[in-house]
Amino acid sequence: MIPYFQSILQYLPQSTNGGKLPYWLLLISIVSIFNSFQSYCNLDLTKRVYEQNPSQVTNLSARTFGTWTLITSIVRFYGAFYLYNKPIYELVQFTYLIAAWHFFSEWLIFKTCKLGKGLAGPLIVSSISLTWMYLYKDDYVL
Repeated sequence: MIPYFQSILQYLPQSTNGGKLPYWLLLISIVSIFNSFQSYCNLDLTKRVYEQNPSQVTNLSARTFGTWTLITSIVRFYGAFYLYNKPIYELVQFTYLIAAWHFFSEWLIFKTCKLGKGLAGPLIVSSISLTWMYLYKDDYVL
């Protein structure tokens, strides 16, 4: 069983400094890919995020959200493997910055979200990721 896991490990991101950020980015990108696909199939989870005004969540808006999520997932997935590349590192940071702006503005400005289970996940992930990437950029970028 151990050789099987060792063969899988070679496909995971390799961190030059032993840090865990690449694994975090990989995990978040994989979870986000599943979230993206569910946005095409079902409105329930998307309506939980925008629970202050769920009537504004339509099939079209959910698919658009799913497409946006898929694009950011691909950028983050790629970034997990190439964090040493400054432009890629910064692109990944921008995906989290844009996500944070979107969710905070929907909560505080547009009032479609309320602080609860649906909004907590995106706010926590974007905040942790942005902070982590800001604090440790010099450890990853060559």
